[in-house]
Amino acid sequence: MDRNRRNSKDAVPRVYDKKSGEYRPVSEWEEQGAGARGGAKYASPKRRADNRKRRRRRFLLLFYVFLFLTVIAGAVAVSLTVLFKIETIEVAGTSRYPAQAIVQAGGIRKGENLFLAHTKSAAAAIQQKLPYIGTAKVSRRLPARIVIEVTEEAVSGAIEYKGKYAVVGANGKVLELAEKMPENCTSIKGLSLSKAEAGKAVVYADASQKETFQSLSAAVSGNKFEKITEMDFSNPYKIQVVYDGRIIMNLGLPSDFDYKIRFAKSIFDAGKIKDNERGTLNLSVAVEDNNAFFDPNYSVPSPASSSAASQASQNSSG
Repeated sequence: MDRNRRNSKDAVPRVYDKKSGEYRPVSEWEEQGAGARGGAKYASPKRRADNRKRRRRRFLLLFYVFLFLTVIAGAVAVSLTVLFKIETIEVAGTSRYPAQAIVQAGGIRKGENLFLAHTKSAAAAIQQKLPYIGTAKVSRRLPARIVIEVTEEAVSGAIEYKGKYAVVGANGKVLELAEKMPENCTSIKGLSLSKAEAGKAVVYADASQKETFQSLSAAVSGNKFEKITEMDFSNPYKIQVVYDGRIIMNLGLPSDFDYKIRFAKSIFDAGKIKDNERGTLNLSVAVEDNNAFFDPNYSVPSPASSSAASQASQNSSG
């Protein structure tokens, strides 16, 4: 029995020879090569079994990965064709356009897939096709809803252009080309336009005029200064703004608009200029002297007007 154990322990490994079709003992060179390089021309039955197991494990791994990707692809395909179809499109915010017109301008339709809807291009289309909309935001809401949020564009004024009036928004976009001067719209004078097309930015003949106009418009809107009926840029060294159709405000050089407009608003808010007065409010040196000088202009003098004329100097603290 010991001899059999010794023989089985010391037995020489045998391999299958493809040429002869028989099993033969493994040579010393082949056995060394198998240990040194991890493989040889002929492998033992145990090594062949190990190789088969490794190949089977690799195959199963690849199969499961393929199966997983197939399931994911199928789920995506189902969600894009069957699930998440848009059922409602809502419009939020204030605008002069009806909700249906806004939805049509965006181009998104009910029944489309929620995740395939082009929200950014829809928002851009709304702002271009409906110029009076200042901003538009299109967002997805699960499970099947599109929400369009819009805000109205603030109107800076109307500029005469080729026999029409180009209504310009605070962002420099032409809101419309009107046949006549719109009611309650600030009249803009002294600006030369090269091109004005509804829904697109106005093109100025002089780039410096664009900067001056936008700076003054931002100061007026930023300080919530209402009742501005006219802006005149004819003289670049004497920018003028008309308040309530009766007070000409001389802003002087095109600089420090925010301070000058805020200073003027404080005078009107304090009631230093009466509602029935007309004249010129000089703000050209307001920054240097912190003063504004009012020169009244009445066709029929009265004791009240004489009293107002005596108070020519106005300041923000008084």
